[in-house]
Amino acid sequence: MAIIQAQTREGLGKGASRFLRRQARVPAVLYGGTRQNRNLSLDRKELLKLLETEGSGLRTHRQDMVIDGDVRVAVLLRDYQIHPISGMPEHVDFMRFDPNQIIQVEVPIRLKDEEICVGLKGGGMLDLIQKEVEVQCRADDLPNFLEVSVAKLEIGDAIHVRDLQLPEGVHINAEDNFTVVTVVGVHGEAAENAVAG
Repeated sequence: MAIIQAQTREGLGKGASRFLRRQARVPAVLYGGTRQNRNLSLDRKELLKLLETEGSGLRTHRQDMVIDGDVRVAVLLRDYQIHPISGMPEHVDFMRFDPNQIIQVEVPIRLKDEEICVGLKGGGMLDLIQKEVEVQCRADDLPNFLEVSVAKLEIGDAIHVRDLQLPEGVHINAEDNFTVVTVVGVHGEAAENAVAG
């Protein structure tokens, strides 16, 4: 768990945000729960380090935010914007962490058993089509990732979203049964087989 240092910001609007960015700070907002939204700012260097070390875990792991050096709040990162040219963070949204609140969050897919995958041993290649899936659950039940075993997949096989084993209390609201991962044959082999057949 990281500790995020934040400061209250007074000014709102584009001008105030530009001024903050010139001071190497990033505008942020904290919302959720029964309390009012709080307009904050973060040190850009600290935020970049946090994004680099925690990565997608910021969306799925509770973090502690210290506001103005004394108010401590449990938060989840909800969204952030990156400048398309500079690559610098432009704005960050945090949500107060309420363990009983039902939230929807994108959770990473983590593959396992690749070393014993039937299709890979047969010359196929894994194609992870969906790197994240959106889950719905209580904040306290939020998994860090969803683990998917590919051990039994043969060339041409796929695992779909409805095949995923979900932890208790975690749901996926997917209208389409989209493909998460598949094993594809190498093109050269497929062409050879077609000629031979």
